[in-house]
Amino acid sequence: MLYRFFFCLSFLGWQCASAQSIDPTNITIVRDTFGVPHIFAPTDAEVAYGLAYAHAEDDFGDIQESLLAGRGILGEVQGMDGVLFDFAMKFLKIDSLVDAQFERDLSPEYRKLLDGYIQGINAFAEAHPKEIVHKKLFPAGPKDLVRGYTLTLSIEAGLGMALKSVIENRIAEFFTANDQISGSNAFAVSADKMDDGKSYLLVNSHQPIEGRFAWYEAHVNSDEGWNMAGGLFAGGVTIFVGANENLGWAHTVNYHQFGDIYQLEINPKNKNQYMYNGKWRDFYVKKVKLKVKLAGMRIPVKRKIRWSTHGPTWKTKHGIFAFRFPGATDIRAGEQWYKMNKAKNLEEFTDILKMQAIPQYNTVYADADGSVLMHSMGKIADRNPKLDWTQPISSTSSEFLWDKLVPFDKLPYVANPECGYVFNANNSPLNCTGTTCEEGDFFVGMQTFTYNRGERLNHLFSKHDGKFSEDDLNRIKFDTKFNDEGEYQNHFKVMFELDEAKYPDIADAIRKIKAWDRGGETDNPHAALIMVVHDELRHMVNGPFALLMIRKQPITEEMAVDAIRKAKKFFIKKHGTMDLKLGDVQQFMRGDKRVEAHGLREVLRATDTHYKDKKNGIYKAAGGDGYIQIARFSKEKGTEIRSVNVYGASDRPDSPHYDDQMEMFRDHKYKTIPLDRKAVEASAERIYHPGE
Repeated sequence: MLYRFFFCLSFLGWQCASAQSIDPTNITIVRDTFGVPHIFAPTDAEVAYGLAYAHAEDDFGDIQESLLAGRGILGEVQGMDGVLFDFAMKFLKIDSLVDAQFERDLSPEYRKLLDGYIQGINAFAEAHPKEIVHKKLFPAGPKDLVRGYTLTLSIEAGLGMALKSVIENRIAEFFTANDQISGSNAFAVSADKMDDGKSYLLVNSHQPIEGRFAWYEAHVNSDEGWNMAGGLFAGGVTIFVGANENLGWAHTVNYHQFGDIYQLEINPKNKNQYMYNGKWRDFYVKKVKLKVKLAGMRIPVKRKIRWSTHGPTWKTKHGIFAFRFPGATDIRAGEQWYKMNKAKNLEEFTDILKMQAIPQYNTVYADADGSVLMHSMGKIADRNPKLDWTQPISSTSSEFLWDKLVPFDKLPYVANPECGYVFNANNSPLNCTGTTCEEGDFFVGMQTFTYNRGERLNHLFSKHDGKFSEDDLNRIKFDTKFNDEGEYQNHFKVMFELDEAKYPDIADAIRKIKAWDRGGETDNPHAALIMVVHDELRHMVNGPFALLMIRKQPITEEMAVDAIRKAKKFFIKKHGTMDLKLGDVQQFMRGDKRVEAHGLREVLRATDTHYKDKKNGIYKAAGGDGYIQIARFSKEKGTEIRSVNVYGASDRPDSPHYDDQMEMFRDHKYKTIPLDRKAVEASAERIYHPGE
């Protein structure tokens, strides 16, 4: 214990001394038959300790990656890919923001939770020194967690998309399409619209299915009223999506215009000045020092960063651009999730949403009182509607320098609509329920576009008569179709109207495409060709597949023919035929294990792929559906949770839970996740304290 004291003291100083030392024997980790950790302890802070320890047992590598990003030293381990995060930390001033606001903005209760988590992860690191990837990473501190949250959320809430659009000089095309996240599905049905009288929630956020941003499943339970099961990411201190004893929610990504890009006018006589309100102003300039791993060595790198009144700036050959996004100004997102974890009813949950600390995401909600909700939350610039906010903004006037956010009561919020259901699949939040139930005001920068998944949900829900059964909702969730009408058909129409006689070399492929029923089941005889054609088209626009459905221009005949030729060449070269089922060429891969994968990009049973096995011509499922939770709520039965995770509970290849859910996932089956301790322990695989 003396070594642990000095280990802690050497880095955390007064922070460590001020935190109450946690006794791990107060914490019980129960592993169920699928290896999912259920953590029980008297206090929330002790549960956070157990969550950190259990998660590290399953995936210490990705947790370290999250902490490295929060410390600003990811480049020292990951090289060029990692140093981009380190640069973003300095570029957005997130390190200084957290230092300045940590005690002021975060409650003592939440700081105690952070301390508990950090004690747990430091204890694991101390017990497993050979797994540590950077000698200066541990002991970690609570601020590392908050910096990691703030950096990641800032990038996702528009900044990553904005930087990409500026660097590639595609601002007009990319400003509404973010390739950081592949999509998400969520829907909720009220109790009075279900045949068994229980409200229903589908949690189906789409993420990469491996790595730092893959969903990890856990259940946390304290005597202080924290009892929540669901998904989180590496370094997550609470559950991000899931259900507690009273309610649950899912998130989907929204694409409002969260902030703005400004093209600055530079003084031709002094490159360090820009025009603002009729006068030249000096940039604030700072040199930052980073380290990047190259050829096994950590090489020092110096970069110059400039800020204008608008925000941080980026120089390209097309000009100098500034970024003003409110997501990088608030460190309380993690605390809002903590409060959401412990909410008890719709009124309490709505009050927590009013924090507006989480900078992005739609929230789909259901509870034991039978209520449902869809809210499009986020930190969104409140712009003067009389001005032209077309990106990039070239005006030098302070009229375009907003300093307030769209207030909560102006954001889309639909609770308990008459039709009894709400949904979102990254479509406009104005289309989130039945056509007779919609409401909501426009604000400047609101997302108005949609994709196939949102259109498909609207179609499937609206054509249903009477009350819903769970079988009805399963059919909706696992639907693999593109709509016959809508954005997909509008933008891809030319592909289905090609003349075989005009292109005899691909006539057979064109006939297969015309015969396709718009489905993506593993045994679909035409979907394999479609999957590869879609992938080729995605590469042509150098962006996410969804971009092809919201661009002003549909795909051209030239694009369609080129993609089909490349796809046919692939099949003939690698397989000798195009007559293959989707599952023959699209699979989940985990170690040596392979399982056929349903779905295509942008269908409800979403599967995003990349070309992995070039020897055998197999595409690997890399994102889309991964962690799925179904939660049912009622006063009589409480919360009933079933879930499935695409691979398993552990990221360690030697674990029996590394790949034990793959067949379940393929077959659309679920496991049960009880919230009651006795029920959990009754079928436990292992019960222990952290460190045992």
